Amino acid sequence: MKVIPPHLRTDIVSEQARLDALADYEVLDTPAEQSFDRLTRLATDIFDVPMSTITFIDGHRQWFKSRQGMQACETEREPAFCNVTIQHTRPLVVPDAAADERFSENPFVRGAPHIRFYAGIPLRSPAGQAVGSICAMDRKPRVFSERDTAVLAELAGLAIDLLEMQKRLRKAESGGREAPKSRVLQAGRLHFMRSAMACTIRSLSSTEASVGVIDAAAIPDRVALVIDMEGVSRLCRVSARNLGSLDLAFES
Repeated sequence: MKVIPPHLRTDIVSEQARLDALADYEVLDTPAEQSFDRLTRLATDIFDVPMSTITFIDGHRQWFKSRQGMQACETEREPAFCNVTIQHTRPLVVPDAAADERFSENPFVRGAPHIRFYAGIPLRSPAGQAVGSICAMDRKPRVFSERDTAVLAELAGLAIDLLEMQKRLRKAESGGREAPKSRVLQAGRLHFMRSAMACTIRSLSSTEASVGVIDAAAIPDRVALVIDMEGVSRLCRVSARNLGSLDLAFES
């Protein structure tokens, strides 16, 4: 059995707690809603920027519940500015990404959507788990004042209020009982041909799993699935393939 170092185990447990909080909101891959779109429209108007998103981060991607000025509905997690935002307790403000060594080579700076300015606030559950962010972006450098940051933080609070209200409504509709979870979220990786790709495990049993990926077409028919929380690896064959997901059957 693979032994995970204690510091890495702590990181894995913390990430799983974050994914559990995100799963509780049942927001991933839901349709656009005016209540969230109003917040991103307000952000673009208040800060006079062309782009704003409400973003949720699962195991492998950033997914936009609401977006203004952005074409894609999701991107890979690793290079995402919002992925950096959720790892900090303070707001992330980048006046000029091209002049910031953390982001100057970032694909979203060098290519579409050509981000130069970014300001993001983590969306935190009442227990403190950062499930996503609200951000304002521009294609040119900007100055963002403390007052601006405070206003963006208020919009983040409203986004969390919406998520909490929806969760309470689901509970009320189930007669006060905790509604059954619509999905499981776990972080994982697919290994194949000396390559690795992050994935989100959406269902898991002793014989099969369903995982979310950015590009299902790039994955061969046989892979190894690493389940971070369990510290195990399973050989699998792809039994079904969709645009952003794979069904995997474990090999004995």
